[in-house]
Amino acid sequence: MKSEPPSSSPIAITFSDEQAMGVDIDRIVAVAARTAASEGAMGEISITLVNPERMAELNSEHMGKTGPTDVLAFPIDGPADPGMGDDGPPRMIGDLVLCPEVAAAQATQGLQAELDLLVAHGVLHLLGYDHDTEAGAERMRSREFDLTGQSGARA
Repeated sequence: MKSEPPSSSPIAITFSDEQAMGVDIDRIVAVAARTAASEGAMGEISITLVNPERMAELNSEHMGKTGPTDVLAFPIDGPADPGMGDDGPPRMIGDLVLCPEVAAAQATQGLQAELDLLVAHGVLHLLGYDHDTEAGAERMRSREFDLTGQSGARA
């Protein structure tokens, strides 16, 4: 399934749902597009929802960690420079993988609010944000709060 924001948006979102939990797909796409656009990004983001078993596989394969996690971000090309124009092919910013079941288990303000935060968090990772230092974590928390009214990044 492919969903794209209005044609005036510089962000295209490709969406795939490979799990059974009911979620607001339009809201997930909107949060991703809004987050990327707020950073001046241009290009395409792929979002995939998976079950805990698949997320545990991806977490082990790519992060060397055991068990499922809530979100994984895989930057590809990164955001396009706004000055580049529309002459080239669309830029693939990256892939975002979310596990709604893990999100539901850790949610303190409801599943959708948790997914909003995780989507914003993951897109910020695709755009170069990280929380491996306290300064980076603070910058990320600030952007998450601006975008969703909540934050979760920790160093």
